[in-house]
Amino acid sequence: MERGWLVIVVTGLFCVVMIAAALQGAPNIRPISSTSEPLPAEPLPEISGTPSPTPTPPPEPGVVAGVLGAIMLGILVLLCLVGLVLLVLWVIRMLIRLWRDRPLPRRDGGAVGLAPGDAPSDVEPHVVEAAIRRGIAGALEEIEGHAVPADAIVAAWIGLEESAADAGITRGQSETPGEFTVRIISRRSGISADAQTLLRLYERVRFGTYVAVEDDRSAARTALQSIEAGWR
Repeated sequence: MERGWLVIVVTGLFCVVMIAAALQGAPNIRPISSTSEPLPAEPLPEISGTPSPTPTPPPEPGVVAGVLGAIMLGILVLLCLVGLVLLVLWVIRMLIRLWRDRPLPRRDGGAVGLAPGDAPSDVEPHVVEAAIRRGIAGALEEIEGHAVPADAIVAAWIGLEESAADAGITRGQSETPGEFTVRIISRRSGISADAQTLLRLYERVRFGTYVAVEDDRSAARTALQSIEAGWR
């Protein structure tokens, strides 16, 4: 950091010196004669009948020096602007680095929630089994007890959700009722696909514009029968 500041200071001083030199202009030194005697006068040219063309006067030294000084001043101003931009960028980088490396206050860690299925449960296994079996039996009755296939599918799934809630297992904070029901029903191996099929049928009928037909009722009945066989 100290080296960077030194480079910036030296660059600034150099720019100031060069600007001052450009503003002063080129020095005008008149030659001094070694003798004090006046110079001999040159003979006047003879005047002829034909006038000679008037020669173009050379540019005055002061004008040339002014133009050169203006050019040098413009170059120095441009260099100073470039140096100023680099200085601003360097300051911004330093501020970002200081902000990134700032010490952060310590905070007390909050309690980390357990993922669904990791929470300890004191529910007896036979209580869970009894609740799930009652829910499956009620769902099979609902699937046959409604004339409209959509009503039968919705009623059957709601019965499964109620039985999963009656099992005494806590639902996860980020878990939907449908995901919770599938997790509880799938505690037995081999029936997860059937539970997912029932959930898809329910969501398609309940939350979509799909009109269920008898084939959908048959698919729900087959899935419920497979789940019932897995919980025997």
